[in-house]
Amino acid sequence: MLSRLSKGLAVMVVIVSFLSPSFVLAAPTDDVVAVAASMHECINELATQFENHGLGTPPKIVSGASGKLASQIIAGAPFGLFLSASPEWTKKLESEELLYEVSPMATSPVVAWWLKEETITLETIERKDVRIAIADPEAAPFGKAAAEYLKTMGIYDELLKENRLVIMGNVEQAALAAKTGGADIGMFSLSVAKKLNEGSYVILPVDPLENSGGLVKGKATKNIEAFWHYIRSEASYDIWIKWGFEPVR
Repeated sequence: MLSRLSKGLAVMVVIVSFLSPSFVLAAPTDDVVAVAASMHECINELATQFENHGLGTPPKIVSGASGKLASQIIAGAPFGLFLSASPEWTKKLESEELLYEVSPMATSPVVAWWLKEETITLETIERKDVRIAIADPEAAPFGKAAAEYLKTMGIYDELLKENRLVIMGNVEQAALAAKTGGADIGMFSLSVAKKLNEGSYVILPVDPLENSGGLVKGKATKNIEAFWHYIRSEASYDIWIKWGFEPVR
């Protein structure tokens, strides 16, 4: 009986660990940065360079949709720094007095990508047999920008009605859907298209998104503060540009 109970508890622990938000798994003493999925690879590389240059210890990176990460910070997640794909979520947290040293970092265009090498065009997007994957417009700024673009084209409602709009949790998941056949085209950040490193893309005629961030009150350590200053410094520009961002200078 005890053996069965132990096994049952072990299964419950695994299930709870799988379903719980990622911040639950981080120790209170960890330096953790909450990063919009569109910046995931860029910030990972910046964290490595931060350590290589002897500036500090690389923080742990937790990525996801900006809105969902903001909700976790409101709930008390142990994130020391929040990096959002748009000012909308940093302004919200700043208005609730949860962030300080809020600042823009870089801008990034929105692209339409597909797995084919054939050049994708705006006419391709309007085809009646095309399925389009975007991130959740309610939580992901690039998903919101993609949805607004499709609305200006007059095809958003049609895509929904015909089940040709695939809405994923964040831009990385939207990219995965487009890459693996869950959709024909994905709309997300240029940085994610560069990470895919295959297929082709076109930059959409919408304003680039301004990525911004801020330190979390009561959670940011000296090491996190140093990292925040580093990723806005001139020393970081080459990496931002490599991943398709234009640094705010």
